Amino acid sequence: MKKSIILMLMIIMTALSPSQIFAQETNDVPEMFQEANDHFAKGEYNEAVKIYDDVLEIVPDNVSTLKMKGIALSNMGFHEKSLKQFYKIIQKEPDNVIALTGMGIGFGYLGEYHEAKQYFKRALEIDPDSTVIKNYDDFIDSVITKYPYTPTEKPKPVIVKPAIIPLWVKNNAKWWSDGGIKDSDFVSGIQFLINEGIMQVPPTTPESSSDTANQIPSWIKNNAKWWAEGGISDQDFLSGIYFMIQNGIMIINIEKSLEEMEKERSADFWLFERYLSVVSKNVANEKRYIEFPNPSFDVIKKFLRDYVIWNFDVESANAAAKFPDPTYEMVNGTYIIHYKIYVNKQPSGLPLDHVGTFENSLHFWQEQDFNVNNQKAKVDFSYTNMKHEANVWVTWVVRDLGEGVLGHAHLGKGVVEVALGDYSCDGSFQLYDVKSVETIMTHELGHSVGLQHDNDPNSIMFPNFKPSHAYCLLN
Repeated sequence: MKKSIILMLMIIMTALSPSQIFAQETNDVPEMFQEANDHFAKGEYNEAVKIYDDVLEIVPDNVSTLKMKGIALSNMGFHEKSLKQFYKIIQKEPDNVIALTGMGIGFGYLGEYHEAKQYFKRALEIDPDSTVIKNYDDFIDSVITKYPYTPTEKPKPVIVKPAIIPLWVKNNAKWWSDGGIKDSDFVSGIQFLINEGIMQVPPTTPESSSDTANQIPSWIKNNAKWWAEGGISDQDFLSGIYFMIQNGIMIINIEKSLEEMEKERSADFWLFERYLSVVSKNVANEKRYIEFPNPSFDVIKKFLRDYVIWNFDVESANAAAKFPDPTYEMVNGTYIIHYKIYVNKQPSGLPLDHVGTFENSLHFWQEQDFNVNNQKAKVDFSYTNMKHEANVWVTWVVRDLGEGVLGHAHLGKGVVEVALGDYSCDGSFQLYDVKSVETIMTHELGHSVGLQHDNDPNSIMFPNFKPSHAYCLLN
C-alpha cells in the first residue's frame, strides 16, 4: 500500500511541469481536460478532439492529452493523424506502452504490418503480460503470414529506440539506496542516461552542475531500491528522477541545450511525417490488402445487421418453464443430471474462440459435486442441434442486457446469454478478452443448473466481475 501511494503521488507530480501547472490553474485546463474525457467516454470523439486541441494550445506536448487525442483520432479512423500524436509521445517517452501500442495499431490500419510489428514487439518487452498487446501482436503475425508484401523503406532517424538501461546503473541505484555510494555517484548514472538519450529532460538552469542542489527525498531512495529489485518499472523510476530534475532537487549538466533538443525533435518529426506520406502512397499504388487490427467495430456492425441470428431476446422474455426438464439417473448412489444444450454459433468476424473455451465452462461444472435432497449429485452435458429438445440454449450477444449486466440466464434451465463486449472502455464497442467471456459463461451456466449468487468473492457465482477488453488501449 505504501509503495502504491508513493507511486501515485509521483505520477501526479510528474504529469506536468511547474509552468504547465501554472497555465492550467489560470486557464481551467483540468476542467477542459475532464470535459474532453467526458465526451470521449460517450464516443463523442469530434467534440473531445476539439477540446484536446485547446488544451494543447496551453500545454503543448502534454503526454496525457496527446494520448487521449491519439486514441480518439484512431477510433475515428484518422490513423495518420493518430500516429503523429503517439509519435510525439515517443519522442519524449520512448517506453510509453500506450503510445507504442497506438503506433502499432496505426501502422496496422495503414497496412504497414512489419513496422507495426516492431512497435508491438517493443511494447511487449515492457509489458509482457498485456493481453491487449498480445492480441494485436498475434493479429499482425497472422496477417504477415497470409499477405506477404514489400515494407516501405523508412529514414534511419525514424526508429523506435529501446531505452535499455545498463546493469551498472541499477547496481548504482541499489548501492545508493543502501548508503553504499554517495549522491554524486548516483547522479553520475542519471547523467549517463540523459546523455545517451535514454532519459530526456530539458535543462533546469543555465548554470548546471553535476551536484545535487538539495537533499534527495527518502522516497526516491525507496524507489531506487524497488527498481533495482524489479519492484517497479523503469518508467516509474525515471518519472521520479524527472520530477527531481524539474523541481531543482537534482541538478544535471545537460550537454545539449533545450533549443538543440527541440530542433532535433522537430527534424525527426518532419522525417516521420514524410515517411507516413510515402507509406500511404505505396499502399494506394500497390492496392495493398488491409485487414484491420481491431475487429470490434466490424463484429458489432455485422451483429446488428443480422441481429435475429444471435439474439434469443424473445425466448429470454419467456418463462423457463417452457423448456423441457433435464433428465436424471442414479449411478452408484449419485444422481447424474443430464442437460442437453443447444449452442448458437459465434457472430461472424469474431477472431476470438469462445466456442473452444465453452468446453472449459462445461468441464468446470461437470467436475463439481452437488447436493440434491441430501443426495450427492453431478451434472452431465451433451449437445443437441434440436432447439425443442434442449434444456439450455446458449448464445453470445452484444445487445444491451442492462446497466452493468454481463450475462443472463434462466434458473435451472432455459436461455443463457453472455455479452461479448461493451461500450464502457472508450465510448466505442470493444470486445472482451477470451478469459473474461469464459468467466461470464461459466457463471451463467451455474445459474442454468440451478445455482444462485454466492457472497464469497472467490466463488464463480459471486455477482460482481470486471471484464477485461481484448483490444482497448485504455483497458
